[in-house]
Amino acid sequence: MTRTGDLDRVIDGIRAAREAGFERIKLNAVILKGRNDDEVLDLVEFARNEGLDISFIEEMPLGDVSDHSRAETFYSSDEVQEIIESRHPLTPTTESTLGPSRYFRMADSDSRIGFISPHSHNFCATCNRVRVTVEGRLLLCLGNEHSVDLRRVLRAHPGDMDALKHAIVAAMPLKPERHHFTTDGDVQVVRFMNMTGG
Repeated sequence: MTRTGDLDRVIDGIRAAREAGFERIKLNAVILKGRNDDEVLDLVEFARNEGLDISFIEEMPLGDVSDHSRAETFYSSDEVQEIIESRHPLTPTTESTLGPSRYFRMADSDSRIGFISPHSHNFCATCNRVRVTVEGRLLLCLGNEHSVDLRRVLRAHPGDMDALKHAIVAAMPLKPERHHFTTDGDVQVVRFMNMTGG
């Protein structure tokens, strides 16, 4: 859940956020076959018990990994959904957080189950997301390197919000039509998610 972090601190942080009044706190989980696919139901139960939403994300081929083959560890959203429905029937909803998650509900819980499926249910046609990387680049798509250097704009025009707004709006036509993720080990994007920003 925390990769190399301190699980107790993360859980304490989740509970502190809820006590501070944050609503609809959501966890993200990437499920890998043979690595953590046996934890799907435990994660769902944790979300239900803590009053959280959870989205399951298919692994994206971002960054060059050497510890596993993406083809061998790929676990589709449909497979994750089957595991969950072995215990909790899921009802599709039209709810949206203006992101790529497809949300489902359980009859006996307020927690939502989301699926982000860049491989099995490509969502590019409805994607309106852009991100700012840690280097200050406006990234138009996770699966492409199309970007604009906002740091350069800020340095050239300190305090000029109109210049920044113009650069952002002018970048929108660079947003590609779709990504082309594969699980064959061909890395289209060498940047890892922790370099990307939220």
